[in-house]
Amino acid sequence: MSKKICLLTTSLSSGGAEKLVANMSVVLSDKGYNVTIFIMENDVDYEYKGELYNFGLDKVKFSKIKSFFKFRTFFKQHTFDYVIDHRLRDKYFKELIFSKLVFNKCKVIYCIHNFRLKYYFSFINYPVLARLPHSKFRTFVSVSKAIENKVKSKLKIDSTTVYNFFNLNKSLCNNDNEYENYIIGVGRLTEIKQFDVLIESFGASNLKYKNIKLLILGSGPCKNQLHKLIINLNLEAHVKLLPFTDNPYPLIKKAKALVLSSKVEGFPMVLLEALKLNTPVISFNCKSGPNEIIKDEVNGILVEDQNQDKLICALNKLLDEDYYNHLKLNTSVGLEAFSKETIINQWEKLFTQM
Repeated sequence: MSKKICLLTTSLSSGGAEKLVANMSVVLSDKGYNVTIFIMENDVDYEYKGELYNFGLDKVKFSKIKSFFKFRTFFKQHTFDYVIDHRLRDKYFKELIFSKLVFNKCKVIYCIHNFRLKYYFSFINYPVLARLPHSKFRTFVSVSKAIENKVKSKLKIDSTTVYNFFNLNKSLCNNDNEYENYIIGVGRLTEIKQFDVLIESFGASNLKYKNIKLLILGSGPCKNQLHKLIINLNLEAHVKLLPFTDNPYPLIKKAKALVLSSKVEGFPMVLLEALKLNTPVISFNCKSGPNEIIKDEVNGILVEDQNQDKLICALNKLLDEDYYNHLKLNTSVGLEAFSKETIINQWEKLFTQM
């Protein structure tokens, strides 16, 4: 009988963790696992495989108390071999109740997708939740080595690194688009992504004088602020804000480079996707993930963390044709470590150890 796995996540839209869940559902289903995806919010954009339980629809219909009992009943009625929890767990008492009354007899794998542990788990939730004695079958997975090291050093809790993996559908990458000669930034338009820094750096670089544009692909609360910044810097002819799409790959593939200007990350999948599409990358060496993906000046450029002047210099390096061609030729260097085969093998090994 095939093993039953529940992938628990906030939604199937917009984020890197959510995209990983969608990818995992496809690959695990193809390998014969019985996969259920349980989403907390009614938001689905990514393709998936398996059974989908949209708890977001229940939360709209019922009170919080009744919704909790439906949540608990679902997990009591389904005897999953493994529950892989990808959610933010930032509400202490809710997670305490979940842990004691819902997952107390489950083999649960808690995935940590963000370097900012206090943001991801709330100030006290993570260390307390991790040390509760009620469960004998609990494992913590970090999506980068830097997160694993922080968990071990700051919280004295064991964790294993399992990277996110890419699972690109080649048919999605072949659609053409109307834009030519551009660099691109991709992600939610939030303060943490610092697209304002990218816009300012682009404006101070020489790229616009070579008719190279900047496309920013994403949606979020900072859209109006970024639009005003573009106007204030007189960059309307050079910078375009494009809405979120579940298929950004044609735009990434055609770009001269993808640029990541975040203040902090967990494991930025968009860097892997760009490299897989033969697009060089430029990124702040922020915590965490970029320096575990990018081979500096081989397949991309690692910029001193939050040094905007050096980001401007990195953008200008794209104008050196020989240097750029060197990056372009080496985009595949090191990608085998993030292949779906490698990563799923690590997940399966983890299952057998629980």
